[in-house]
Amino acid sequence: MVTVPVSPYCELARWTLDRLSVAFTEECHAPFLHRLATRRHRGGSVVPVLDVGESSLTDARQVVDYYEGRAPEALRLFPADPAARAECRELFDAFFDELGVAVRAWAYAYQLPLRRSTAKAWIDGAPMLERVIVPVAYPLLAAIVKRSLKLGPDSIPQARRVIDASLERVEARLADGRRHLMGERLTAADLALATLMAPAVLPAEYRGPLPALDELPAAMRADVEGFRGRPAGAYVLRLFGEERGPLPA
Repeated sequence: MVTVPVSPYCELARWTLDRLSVAFTEECHAPFLHRLATRRHRGGSVVPVLDVGESSLTDARQVVDYYEGRAPEALRLFPADPAARAECRELFDAFFDELGVAVRAWAYAYQLPLRRSTAKAWIDGAPMLERVIVPVAYPLLAAIVKRSLKLGPDSIPQARRVIDASLERVEARLADGRRHLMGERLTAADLALATLMAPAVLPAEYRGPLPALDELPAAMRADVEGFRGRPAGAYVLRLFGEERGPLPA
């Protein structure tokens, strides 16, 4: 599986595969430089790309759907009931297409000016050549990321509005005391929420590189502490702690 390890979409694929006990090898790359690897495996600019032999899965949603359809009933990530399944799918897609995009924009708007720490995260697990290139070419790579994400002066407040609306929706669902978003059972909606919100709450169990809280700019740190203090943020941290577990030794 070709990844940019810091990406929460890659964490969604990793967690899905781990939960379903699917063995895989992760090939880590830096942003933009990953494209040569994804193209070798019939992918494009999006990560992750998982080569399954006869074909390639070219984003995390395809990974979830592919293995969901092959998992034993007890491990399925979507409910069997058609109405509940449709509801779970709608939540999953909203987190995938809206929350994850907003969190990514929010995080990079804060982090791109921090050359040293961002470059360090980008080269985590990457091949040696990329470890040499990224620190030198960082201004160019950061400009590419900024342009591709269309980041501007209003990106942080715009992203915050989407994030806050998503968290309010989560909190409304959890207000009745249910254990998970769809009831008592963990589903794909929970995994999408947890992984795609992870850069905004910094769970210790995240399998990719994330900065420490005290490394963040003051404004970003205040946002993270605010997200953590909300019921939805606490729920994300609980999911990582109870369902993702400690990092492998």
